[in-house]
Amino acid sequence: MRAPLCLLLLVAHAANMIPPNRRKKQAGTGLGGNCTGCVICSEENGCSTCQQRLFLFIRREGIRQYGKCVHDCPSGYFGVRGQEFNRCKKCGATCESCFSQDFCIRCKRRFYLYKGKCLPTCPLGTTAQPSTRECQEKSPSQKKGRRDGRPRKDRSAPRLPLQP
Repeated sequence: MRAPLCLLLLVAHAANMIPPNRRKKQAGTGLGGNCTGCVICSEENGCSTCQQRLFLFIRREGIRQYGKCVHDCPSGYFGVRGQEFNRCKKCGATCESCFSQDFCIRCKRRFYLYKGKCLPTCPLGTTAQPSTRECQEKSPSQKKGRRDGRPRKDRSAPRLPLQP
């Protein structure tokens, strides 16, 4: 229990030793709204810590990254709530929008949504809907018929042996 307290005191002491022009600024200290919702913010990197209910969204531009506190994560990301902080995580490579890392809501082009997954083709028993990019289950009448729409021949009739 003493180790975390000592570490906290050491960090606080080190922060006081940083020159005032290099210290991280608190939210609302004249950065033109770039730190809205931030607890800790810097001009170089934006937010690094958000208020309790907000998500930290880190935007990457080349090798730079810039943090922003948001109520909802943008499209292509989903929110993860944690004990220390909340953050936005990127959806899977084939997802355009997702609920979690493993559950897509909408797929990127050339993929079809099926039970939360984005697939390049729809599985057997389903039909691709190009307008929604979703796989729809075939109705029972579609499953029983042939591909050309005609009903299958009745195979329940007994077969007679061939006469020589």
